[in-house]
Amino acid sequence: MCGIAGSTQPDDHSAVDAMLQRLAHRGPDGSGVWSDPNGTITLGCARLATTDLTGQANQPLVSTDGRFVLVFNGYIAGHRRRIRSATRDGLTFQTRNDAELVLQLMSNAIRQGSDPAQVLQTLSGQYALALWDVAQSCLWLARDPLGIKPLYVLSRPGGHIAFASEISGFFAIAPLVHDQGIKPTYLAHLFVPAPNTGTEAVKLLPPGTIMRWQAGEVSTGHIVHPAYRADEASQMPTVGDLLSAARQSVADAMDADCEVGCLVSGGLDSAGVAALACDIAQERGQIAPTAFVMGFDDPALDETEAAQKLCRHLGQELHVVAAPTQPEDIYQELVAALRSVGGPLANPSIVLMRCLAKAVSGDVKVCLSGDGGDELFGGYPRYRAAQLYETYWRHVPRALRRLTAKLYCAGKQREIHRFLAGGSGARNHAFAVWNNRCVIPECDARIARHPDLRGSLTDAMMHFDRDVTLPGNQLLMSDRCGMGHGLEYRLPLLGHDVVRIAAAVIAKQHLKYGPKSLWRQAITPYLPAGHDQNHKIGFNPPVATWLLGVARYVWGNENRILEAIFADVAISQGHKTAYWKRAVSGKDLDMALSVWALMVWQIWLELDGSDMGRAADTA
Repeated sequence: MCGIAGSTQPDDHSAVDAMLQRLAHRGPDGSGVWSDPNGTITLGCARLATTDLTGQANQPLVSTDGRFVLVFNGYIAGHRRRIRSATRDGLTFQTRNDAELVLQLMSNAIRQGSDPAQVLQTLSGQYALALWDVAQSCLWLARDPLGIKPLYVLSRPGGHIAFASEISGFFAIAPLVHDQGIKPTYLAHLFVPAPNTGTEAVKLLPPGTIMRWQAGEVSTGHIVHPAYRADEASQMPTVGDLLSAARQSVADAMDADCEVGCLVSGGLDSAGVAALACDIAQERGQIAPTAFVMGFDDPALDETEAAQKLCRHLGQELHVVAAPTQPEDIYQELVAALRSVGGPLANPSIVLMRCLAKAVSGDVKVCLSGDGGDELFGGYPRYRAAQLYETYWRHVPRALRRLTAKLYCAGKQREIHRFLAGGSGARNHAFAVWNNRCVIPECDARIARHPDLRGSLTDAMMHFDRDVTLPGNQLLMSDRCGMGHGLEYRLPLLGHDVVRIAAAVIAKQHLKYGPKSLWRQAITPYLPAGHDQNHKIGFNPPVATWLLGVARYVWGNENRILEAIFADVAISQGHKTAYWKRAVSGKDLDMALSVWALMVWQIWLELDGSDMGRAADTA
């Protein structure tokens, strides 16, 4: 993994070097800058060396004939197999690095007049890259189809652009202005959906986009998502097919020239990845990878006991990382997270993930995670809600559904309340309510887009989460938190074969025997007895407690808190007080998240350019 940056502004070497300094946390193992002899473009890379640690693999990489120059952030699954295959086809490699594999394959395709997007769609893994063609004075930018790695593009005068792995890099070359127009969608999702970022003139390249820049002219293409490359003519995938694909994906993710660790939990996803990793390590004659879990004081949030049981079963050494509890520490980590994101992000778990990544990075450079399992295999309760709605509830007269929703107030039965609120109308209403995280009507929060609902509502919700929510929320946090501390997270459940198999199974089958039926059947034999029956906790802090503590730390008394948090919301003082009391009561998670989002918005607005440009690991 690395931090990459570049500029098409003539003779911009010093500016790109300054950009890299702001991305140094992403690549602590060295940096390099390459400028076109004609002064047309400058490319730079701050490197985190995980594959081929020799200096020969340092970036930017230049092809042997000098025509192509690459900066690459990510890893390619099974790159050694692909290098052997490409060597048999006549290509010659100078390194054992996956970045050179990408350089060779893309440059070969361009020389032959082929579309480089077709080459990239054959590569599983996670990446963001920039490739310069000296002969055609043409720049290619690309981001993996799952949206695991980020790539931001800044529009500059005269048709020029700059690009970087994080928005913070752009503060080295231009003043940036907050884009407050993203507030309605931010409040609905708790993140800013691509391509918007919260910064004017800066766009996040959408997942699977390949962009071509030449003399100020821009065109875009698409790298086909593996979910849409499923073979419709093939038979329904089996449990064995999924297990085989997942095992290979884990084995590929473990292929690094440095020590590899695993995140574990009481759930199925990270536990399944860890179990396969341990089995593979044993097969290779290696010790089991070190495991990491975050511990909480609150037993309702803590998965330490389940993780300990899992690790004893798998023969792993387990490190327990304590979750932060002090408002000052939480606030400082939140601010550092917002600087690294470069925009508002209201998932409070990002604070936990930063603390966890900091601890993990002290032991390993690469860590396996179970990200993506809920979205691929049907793990979220709202998928079961959609299935229940389509099967039964939508057939109940609408007037009765509306009356039931009106009479049932929010309280301890949060999932029932949300189900009734969404299920009171048509399918598009249900989709909008169940995907809108803001419960304050005066905020006018709106989801980014409505999918095609001609098929199953449950499938549509899973696809939306996989294609929009996962990259905008969980994957963004994994990248920023890991790379903020020089740690590379690898996500085997998002290997292309795994994604393809999961997409070929309809939602009804994924939920046939409860959530994640197919994945549960595949991985349960590797887990200790009863692990697959653990109650789903999720990686979440005590939001109400954090909200109260951070708000008091920042603003002091309740009157100042309400004035600050609801500054841009046109509601009465009475409503402000009522929403606040619900939010901090510990009994209304949806309201707590909504008010947390408003608080984060105000904190983000107060960060000026100098703050946003600091390194992400300052906390």
